[in-house]
Amino acid sequence: MPMDGFTLSFMQKELHHTLLGGRVDKVNQPERDALVLLIRSGGNHRLLLSANANQARAQITSQTYENPAEPPMFCMLMRKHLMGSRIVDIRQISGDRILAIVFDCLDEMGYHVQRTLYLEVMGRHSNLTLVSEDGTIIDAIRHVNSEMSRVRTVLPGGTYQLPPQPDKLTPETLSPEALKERLSPLTCALSKGLMECVAGMASVCSKEVCAQIGVSASTPIPELDLDVVCQKLYDFCTTVEAAPVTLFDEAGMALDFFAFPYQTHVLENQKSMPTLSAAMDEYYLGRDLRMRMQQKSAGLQKHVKSALERTEKKKSIMLETLRNSDKTEQNRIYGDLLTANLHLIEKGAESVTVMNYYDPECPNVAIPISSRLTPAQNAQSYYKKYRKAKVAEQYAREQLVGIERDLLLLENALDDLDKCETSTDMAEIRFVLTENGFLRPDASQRKNKGKKMQEGKPYRFTAPDGTLIEVGKNSLQNDRLTLHARGNETWLHAQNIPGSHVIIRTEEEPSDETLLYACKLATYYSKGRNHPQQAIDYTKRKYVKKAAGSPAGLVTYTNFKTAIIGLTPEDVAHIVKEAGK
Repeated sequence: MPMDGFTLSFMQKELHHTLLGGRVDKVNQPERDALVLLIRSGGNHRLLLSANANQARAQITSQTYENPAEPPMFCMLMRKHLMGSRIVDIRQISGDRILAIVFDCLDEMGYHVQRTLYLEVMGRHSNLTLVSEDGTIIDAIRHVNSEMSRVRTVLPGGTYQLPPQPDKLTPETLSPEALKERLSPLTCALSKGLMECVAGMASVCSKEVCAQIGVSASTPIPELDLDVVCQKLYDFCTTVEAAPVTLFDEAGMALDFFAFPYQTHVLENQKSMPTLSAAMDEYYLGRDLRMRMQQKSAGLQKHVKSALERTEKKKSIMLETLRNSDKTEQNRIYGDLLTANLHLIEKGAESVTVMNYYDPECPNVAIPISSRLTPAQNAQSYYKKYRKAKVAEQYAREQLVGIERDLLLLENALDDLDKCETSTDMAEIRFVLTENGFLRPDASQRKNKGKKMQEGKPYRFTAPDGTLIEVGKNSLQNDRLTLHARGNETWLHAQNIPGSHVIIRTEEEPSDETLLYACKLATYYSKGRNHPQQAIDYTKRKYVKKAAGSPAGLVTYTNFKTAIIGLTPEDVAHIVKEAGK
């Protein structure tokens, strides 16, 4: 559900009820466009204010976010003004997608002053702006200058102005008469008319409102009895109570969240939640972090893909060299035949026909020669081509060994980037690529050279019988998991494709249910997750070996068995949900 004005009105009431009078204990900025405030109000509450273009929202969240080592300047400024302050008001502006949170703060002289933090939920124009009592902008999470917008600038020191307000009915001006006056001139469908007339109502919401009052959303407005319809609309909008739900698909994957059960969706698939924030958490569980990491890793993914293309092109060149090895031997034979028949080569001839005594049937063969070279020079020319091709062939064979290793390393890195959840996970992938010459050390790597790198944590799952199963997110974690596992613990990996190392943390023989669950995890965290029949190899850890000098994550194993696994949508939904915990 988009955070439109109608949904935001429910969130405003929830935040007002829960956080009013609360004290700001901590201020963090985990992302460049998101702020997290720890509010003490009858308990600790984590208030997330996001100005992300795709997921702008306000909510109380139970999710934890990784904070940068050095807080951004905006975060430092928010700490200066908001730490220790109390929330004295939370209001929505004119029913639109603007939330104003008012704080009672102490200035440098110890006097009480008010600061207002405005969250504007407006797609790519979303913003977070801190404003003083006199309307001066203290700072904004996203600066907007005159080149970026001719309508409205948002810069420190300027005067805060609300975004241009559309000429629509607000909660204060909404009435059956006003609705009728706005709708009667329109000829469009009722749902579209509501979007044009009522502030903060998105398409999904307008269609649901129509369903709630028993009118088809596609019915043209002139065909309606507006007196009856407008009264129903007014009654619904002013009396509807929050009853938050999360919408799930048949496999159990969260698809959306609503402030109340939506009749436009199957009611059986809507799970009741205690608060709208809880419903949003259920929907965003892991999704927000994955999207953030995908954005952060986009540049690295592009670099790895480019390296893959170059390496594959190099491989094709080497293979072409080997395919031409037949001609290599032919050059040596031509050199020998010319040397044995120098007396037959006439001056100025462009070819000579001689008997090929290397062939059991001794056929005649025509050998091309250069008229500008002597007979001996022509023979030496073929020997030179032979030696050059022989060296190239040997070089190609040597290079192919390294190329295959590089391709495997790059494919693993590309697969690992999809599993990133934290900056530490990404730093480990970057480290492996740097160690193998695919990246130059970045500033942080040069700064921390010689220091022990922070280790990322693998996924942890609990099997049906309670057994712990660990899954590596990248090559370094795969190495640590495998090399530190006990000899009789069970090790799993997708057969012949990039994927995670999976360890069942028990030296006893795992139950069939645990082994099956581990196989599903090995399938999901591999390149073959969408294959209907993916082969998963499993063996005891003691049969897994790592060759000296081999790249991180690359091992050999013996004494293994193979299971054929296909994931159902329910399996995927369960794994995604468990991984997000």
